[in-house]
Amino acid sequence: MTNHVDSSERRPAVSFRDLVKEFGTNRVLNRVNLDFYPGSIHALLGANGSGKSTLIKILAGYHPLTSGQVSLNGEEIGLQLTPALVQERGVRFVHQDLGLVSSLSVADNFGLALGFQKAGPRISWRKQREEVIHDLAQVGIDDIDPATLVRDLGPIQQTLVALARATKGIIDTGGVLVLDEPTARLPNDQVSELLSRCRALRDRGVALIYVSHRLDEVFAMADTVSVLRDGNLVHSGPIGQTNQDELTSVITGFADGAEFAAQKATETSYDDTVTHQLRTSRPVLEAIGISGARVQNASLRVYPGEVLAVTGLAGSGRSELGRLLFGSQALTGGVVEFHGQPLKSITPNASVRRGIGYVPQDRKQAAIANFDLAENLTLASLEKHTSGLTLSARSQQRATEEAIGALDVRPPEPRKKISELSGGNQQKVILGKWLELELEALILDECTYGVDIGARRTIMGTIEQRVAHSGLAVLMLDSDIDLIAEHADRVLIMRAGRFVSELIGEEITVDAIAAASYATDPETATHGES
Repeated sequence: MTNHVDSSERRPAVSFRDLVKEFGTNRVLNRVNLDFYPGSIHALLGANGSGKSTLIKILAGYHPLTSGQVSLNGEEIGLQLTPALVQERGVRFVHQDLGLVSSLSVADNFGLALGFQKAGPRISWRKQREEVIHDLAQVGIDDIDPATLVRDLGPIQQTLVALARATKGIIDTGGVLVLDEPTARLPNDQVSELLSRCRALRDRGVALIYVSHRLDEVFAMADTVSVLRDGNLVHSGPIGQTNQDELTSVITGFADGAEFAAQKATETSYDDTVTHQLRTSRPVLEAIGISGARVQNASLRVYPGEVLAVTGLAGSGRSELGRLLFGSQALTGGVVEFHGQPLKSITPNASVRRGIGYVPQDRKQAAIANFDLAENLTLASLEKHTSGLTLSARSQQRATEEAIGALDVRPPEPRKKISELSGGNQQKVILGKWLELELEALILDECTYGVDIGARRTIMGTIEQRVAHSGLAVLMLDSDIDLIAEHADRVLIMRAGRFVSELIGEEITVDAIAAASYATDPETATHGES
């Protein structure tokens, strides 16, 4: 692969010099020096906690520097960039969640972010439509009607709308586009279309900073690759001067990590036969060849009294797996069995009736913000607190006080709105809602994400008690490999919607999980073309 920019002839669009960021006594970026050039795709890699998210937040104006210097197009900026300054200088972002309002049209989403076209003091809907059509065409989109509601678009169309909105005004002008895990929400067969649009933007002079965990994509499109580990820049150079095995070792800090994980994948390519030999009891929950948008032909078994963790890089399909099993997303193929019986109806209501709980990744989906603690805690167990047609406030109060005490919810006020609690305490309440039921299986999707260490200990301790005392089967879908290594009995590694390897017992270490997650098929570990 040939780089699309000669760094000796052009100045960087973004330059970091001796970048240091500290939170209290914790240094998360340590004297980082990096340049990002116009007309180039620069991949920024690193495991969770490496510092790449902090670096991007500094560029966005969200975090101030502790020390060092940021320059935009050769002009030095002070310790604090601001979102307004970054926007003015042509630095734009497309995050994994896209930032689109699903209930509004494409045209309205453009207008809310960029301002509406006007005729005098009023919005001109004709001009707005024409402007959006032009902006979509700038990234090669000619099949989306600006009047379409965002929720009616497919995943790739939504992503391209966000891309078009972000790049308005920066194409052909040397702007900067930061893409943070842009393919994580896309079905596998739609990834190549987004990568093609990114190459087209590069060829029109945009500097792309591509944050990703997916090495196959990086080798398919990047010109330069840099790796952060523990806040330090440990590698930076042309993509053609490295390979996937080398990058895996650099990212994980685990010598020969890719070779180890590739061997593990060969030895234990997941078909559940190893697990079947280890277990004599019937699984509580079993998936047989299930598929969804990203998940493809996946099979697993979760046994009583077991914590089975599923992990993988962003976009691997682990979160979708939970939605498919709980019924909040429809299967496109395969069968789910509960205690050995095939399920004909898989819906959230049916799952709750069977004793299957689900804590989703997004707390907004799991709690009702304007309900108080008592209302949220008893939401899934109202029948326990109902006599005839009357809901017993006293019964709700008693159950809530018990749950608050057991989970150490703070403040311990049953009638306080859940939206007024910290993230960690909200998560305790959400977990408590499910533990009010006589559960047989519990699906946890990033259940400790964004919570403090005290809340994390309480949450995981409560789960482990239920596993030990009642035989609860737990399916833990998580990217936190430290958490997994501490709590999982088995670990399945997922990549591109499929299980690729399994770790059991003493095999479960942070290094082994990281290496298996980044490992690739040796046949594909070659230099990509763009």
